[in-house]
Amino acid sequence: MVTGFVSYKVDNDNRFKSALEQAIKSVDNLRFAMGEISRDIYKTTKQNFILKGYGQYPALSPKYAKYKNMVRPGKPILVFDGHLRDSVTAFGNSDSVRAIGKNSLIQGTNVGYARYIQEGTKKMPARKYLFIDDAQELRFERILADYVAAKLEVLGDVK
Repeated sequence: MVTGFVSYKVDNDNRFKSALEQAIKSVDNLRFAMGEISRDIYKTTKQNFILKGYGQYPALSPKYAKYKNMVRPGKPILVFDGHLRDSVTAFGNSDSVRAIGKNSLIQGTNVGYARYIQEGTKKMPARKYLFIDDAQELRFERILADYVAAKLEVLGDVK
């Protein structure tokens, strides 16, 4: 069972959805391209933890900041023990969720508190660590387009 899973729905992005649908129509099997997109997600998410993610994260509450500084001095705002970070940035982590299908990709984490960090709670602001920005979306489209072009060339369907 996946708990704390955060997802990006392609349905919310018509341009990427259209590119994906066209790629599926052209070559039918996108497993290789989905693997490339998955690797990009891992790499970019790792950078989010290093660079403090999408903009500046809200400060920790004074009480929690004091506690964290006592027990985990010097750790970045998103990292306490590294469990969440490792689950969304490393292949093969026991809490990583990664399923690459013929025309689909599911990627996330089984870490139970992941959703609360990503979406926030009544007492804690959201600190998004997993997101797809415009630059990454363009890379995904390029990965799909390059894969389709190469596949069609191999099949002899390129004019």
